[in-house]
Parts: sequence; C-alpha cells; structure tokens
Amino acid sequence: MNMQAKTGGGALALPPTIVDQLADGRLTYQQLKVDKKVTFQLADVDDKTPDGAHQIQLYIFPEGAQLIPGDPTYLVDTKLKASQPGGDWTFPVSFDRTDTQLSIFVDKFSASGDYNKFFAAFVIIDVYGNLDNSQPHLEILIDLTAQWQRQPGTGNGTGNRPLQISLTGLPTVIDDDWLNNPANAGGLNITIPTGWTKFEPGLDLVNFFISQLTTFTGMQGEGAVVADFPVPSDGVINISLVILQALKDGAYFSSYNLKDAAGNISNNAPITLLFNRVSAPAPVLGIPRIPATGINGQTPITLASFKSDPDAVVMEIDFPTNSLQDDRILPHIMDSKGIVHDLAEQTIPAPGTAGPLKFVIDYAFWAVVFGDPNRDTEEQVEYWYELIRSTITPNPVSTPQQFATVDFAYAGDEQPNLPELENPNAIPVIVQGGGTPVPAPNTLGPAQAGLDATMIWNLWTNPLRPITGREIVTFFYQGKQVGQPVGVQVGATRVTTRLPWAEILLEGNGTGATAREAYIVVSYPGSSNAMTQTPVTRVNVTAIVINLPAPKIVVSAFRTPTGAVVPESFLMSVNCPCLDHPAVANGPMPPYEATRRLRIRVERDANIPTGATVALKFEGRTTNGVGGTVIPNTPFTDSKPMPATGPLEFNVPYTNVRPIQLPSPGPGQRPATQYAYIEYGVNGITASVIVPVALLNSSLVYCDQNRP
Repeated sequence: MNMQAKTGGGALALPPTIVDQLADGRLTYQQLKVDKKVTFQLADVDDKTPDGAHQIQLYIFPEGAQLIPGDPTYLVDTKLKASQPGGDWTFPVSFDRTDTQLSIFVDKFSASGDYNKFFAAFVIIDVYGNLDNSQPHLEILIDLTAQWQRQPGTGNGTGNRPLQISLTGLPTVIDDDWLNNPANAGGLNITIPTGWTKFEPGLDLVNFFISQLTTFTGMQGEGAVVADFPVPSDGVINISLVILQALKDGAYFSSYNLKDAAGNISNNAPITLLFNRVSAPAPVLGIPRIPATGINGQTPITLASFKSDPDAVVMEIDFPTNSLQDDRILPHIMDSKGIVHDLAEQTIPAPGTAGPLKFVIDYAFWAVVFGDPNRDTEEQVEYWYELIRSTITPNPVSTPQQFATVDFAYAGDEQPNLPELENPNAIPVIVQGGGTPVPAPNTLGPAQAGLDATMIWNLWTNPLRPITGREIVTFFYQGKQVGQPVGVQVGATRVTTRLPWAEILLEGNGTGATAREAYIVVSYPGSSNAMTQTPVTRVNVTAIVINLPAPKIVVSAFRTPTGAVVPESFLMSVNCPCLDHPAVANGPMPPYEATRRLRIRVERDANIPTGATVALKFEGRTTNGVGGTVIPNTPFTDSKPMPATGPLEFNVPYTNVRPIQLPSPGPGQRPATQYAYIEYGVNGITASVIVPVALLNSSLVYCDQNRP
C-alpha cells in the first residue's frame, strides 16, 4: 500500500461514494432489486498531470477481508485514463455495477438483525506504477429484510405478516351520531404494533387501508387512507374525520403494510373487520317562518316592528325530521337583487330540548337587506335555510322558499336615528292665530279668543328625498288629531289645516313649561312608518277665560226715612223688591224709577280680560232642570265689553221677566213655580244660574198691581 505524500496536498486518495446510498450506509431495494444498478464514484484526484492517475481500480470486499492491491479476488473494475474521451479524466469518475455484478451483495441472517457489511476502495496507479489506496474504505450495508420478515428477507410483500391491530376501544359502528360527536372531531386513532426488529421511528413508513373489499390487492387499487406515513414511536396513526365522513354505508375491513428506509416492504397484515358505517335517515326539512309577517307573510316588516322590542322580528325553524344533535342550521335571506344574506348559524341541541330554533333578526340586518334608506318603495325578499352535516352532500335546503316584505320607506326629511319613528329633522309645525293685528306664531292671546287658528307645516327640500305626491300629513294638537289628514302635492311648499276654536278651548291655556303642544305626523298611505315631528312645537295660549263667577241678581241700595242707607244685596231668586230701584242712586224709595228692570251683575275677574266681550242670555223656563221648556216672550240677550275697572251690569226689562210668573189659578191658590235662566259668556266660556221667580205677593197679585 503506497502511503507516500502526493503533490497537491492529500496523503491518501478519496474514498468511493455511491449515488443514492442511504446516510447510514445501506443500499436500497430499488438499487439492488428493481434498477439492479449501483454507481460508485471518485470525486477527484490530486495529481492531474499526464503522469498521474494513469489507472483507477475499484475493489469491493466483505467485512473481515483485507484489501491487497492487485489481488483479483476483490478487484471488480478498472478504468484507464487513456481510454477516456480526450485521454483524460472527467470527474466524478463513475463505475456502474449492474445485474449479476451485484450478486455479491446478499442479505444474511443475524441474531440481532444486523445488516450484512461490505467495503469499497479505489487504488489509483500513476504512469510509473506507484499505488495510491483510498482511505477510509467506504462501508456498504445490505438490508433486504422488511419489517416482520425473517432474515435474510424473502422479497417485498412476502414472508411473515405484520401483527393485527388491536380493536380494543375502537367503535364497532360509525354512524352520524358518532361522526357529529365533538369528542370524535379528531377522527379515529389506530395503534400499529411496532415490535419488529430494527424498528426506526419516523423512518419506517406505514400504508393503512380501509375498504369494503376483502383482498389486499383490491385495497391497494383503491389506495391507502394513510399513505407512507412515518410510524411514530408509539405506533399511533390517525384516520381523519373527513375520511370517515366520506364512507358509504356498509362493513369496512382494514389492513396495512410497512416500508423501511431502504424500501423493503412487508407483507400485508391480516385483513380484519374494522367497523360498520351506518348513515342516519335523510333529514326532512320543514319551512321557516317569520311570525311578525303574519300567517301568510303579507304583513310587512317595518320600522314600527322594532319600536317596542328591538328583538321582535324572529325567524323560527322547527327541528327537521331525522335531524341530529349538532346538525348546523344556516338561514338565508335573498333580496330583490339576488344577493343572499346569511344569518348566524345555530346547531340542533341535545335530544329533549324544546324547539324551535329562533333567529333574532335585528334592524341593522334588515337595513342592509333593504338597501338605500332614501328609497320610497318596499323590498321583496325570499328566505329559506339549509342543514349542514359533514356526512351529507350536498346540503339539503328547505322548500318551497318563503316570501316576506321589508318596508322601511318613510315620508319626510331624512331621519338620522332609524329605526326610531321620531324625526328630529322634521320642520316644526306652526300654529298661527287669527285676528288683527296678526299675532306672533305659536301665540294665542286674548285677542284670539273665539277665533280658529291655522296649523302650517312648511315642507322639506332634500334632493335625496324628493316629494313624491304620496305623502300624507296629519296634524296634532295636545296629542289629538286635528281635522283630516292632508295630502301633499308635488311642487307644494307647505300644507295647512284649521285648528278650531273649540279644540283650543277644550285644551285650555298654557304657557312656558305648560305650553300647549303641536306636531305633525307624515307618512305614506297605509304605511306603519309614520314619522312624528320631534321636538314638538310649544304654543303659548292665554286666550281662554275659565272659572267665571256666576251672574248675580242685584237688589239696589236705598235710603230709609231715618237717613240710613240699606246697602246693595244679592238674591238667589227673582222677586218684586229686586225689580224696584230708587229714582236716584242710593236715594229714598219711593220715589221709584219709572220702569221696573232686573239688574244682573258680572263681577270683575282675572279670567275676564278688559275689553273682552261679555254676552248675556236671559230666558224663562218651566223647570229648573237641564233643558227645561223656554217660556215665550221671555228670552233677552245683550252684550257689552268688560270695563277697565269695576263690575259689568246688564238690565233685563220687566216685560221679559213678568211672563215667567203664572197667575193664581183660583182664589187662595198659588201657581206652580217657574224659573229664570241667567247666563253670560266670555270667549266661549259661560257661567249661569237658574233661580225661581216669585212675582205674586200674599194677595196673589203681580208686582205691577201692588205698586202701579
């Protein structure tokens, strides 16, 4: 062996390398039995001069043998530089061993399963015959024994079978309940027995088959459910839930084989019944419903639907027949453009749970379905649902599809707070009082007493929400509708209605914090989306006179013969003394005024404004009940303005009073009593009394006969 140093640096020639040799030194089954070709290579030589590396020899020898250069026993190939193209080496230099040349590489028995070992080396000879031996020698391992086979191996797919897997803990039936159980979401774990000699975790591969076929050849034709999977140290492999879900009904058998890093393949394990796949009956889907749309779905979903309860609109879905726990229910709503909007899915609960499933559909969801909030038309939608179960393809859907109407169209200016029905952008209504001069808007003072007012609503101008001519405006005063709704014409700038004095009077006075309230409501015909003005218009009302004092019957003051003055007094009946008055105020009686009269006084009161017209009504009645018969020739009316100071008086002529008193029906007999009805009114408010009339003295003669 030539161990001298060589020009170029290295003390020894480079050892051989083998193309596709495993890192642990093994040759592969593919090289030895399939391709039947092993390529040895020399990467380089130091001496590339014409005299160097004249000849390269390849030696292959078994473990325990000694390399002797030139010994033909292990010399397997020689290459000459002179024989190379161009007369020089091209690196790497390859030596191919094929077919029978590989017969030296045999597998053999080892009690510990060790591989048969060989070595390879190059001897490089220069032109002078000097030898250069490669070091270290290349180690070659021969492994032709698959897992569970006896050594030496008997060939791929033959020999002892791998052990059958343990079925302990594995299901005998895989049905939809098992597949839908969250505990089984990880699929099925199976343990591969790993007791073979030379088990290499992560390097040894398994091919696991599940099939309704009972021959391994047939199983291989279908393909492995777990293919070329590195066997872990614990032997556990996983059959995914997706694979199990895809299986059709029936009995399923399993088998597997193993392959090592060198490509040796074991026989297949015994074919064994693994489980039965049983599908559930097909689910039968009912139709969904939205109760808010009514029995036939004709009631539209409107802004008003959410007024009292934001969760009022619900889609209800009964549990489908044959549905299973954890089946997923996914409702769909399709708008008129064909866009499908999905609700959040729910799952079928555990058996015994009461149904139906309820899907709350809030305003925000419907607003997206409805689209442009400024549109003035309603939206027709279709809705249905699908059941999702991993074992069913395609997903069953409910039929027929159901229909509903979404009507979020509203009249008036833009409402920024939908779905609220109070619009802060609504122009405030104006209450304009009558009379001259015209009062300030929303102010009804004493000058407006008895007069109707006008309610005026100026219309909005918004190019995004043009007036369509379909709008209807309803006016309200103190929460009560005023008149009939008023239609809006295209091109109009305002709408009005009359606010009758009777309505103003009925609702009374109010200013400041107690001011009367007016507002409008604008809507489309038949729509529930009526928009109410907010805040309301505050109307200051002081036009109404209330709580008037009752009219009084005045007995005039007079002076007695002694000079004492008998002051005025008031009566609750009409008699002769109240008709007599001194000729001079506070003077003696007699003398009397020439004409008898009945003095009626209206006392000054804060509820009777100065200058307000006071109207008197006097009439005789047969009874003191409501609606008594009026006595002919007795009615008398008069009106006067309330003076700036003091009370106001009216005089009722005696000729209107006397007919009330009936004459005596006979000697010593007093007639039935009749009555005087006395009333005055101010600004539509009245005060009245009804009093008995007694104009016969004890002799049963009239006052004018007693004192001509």
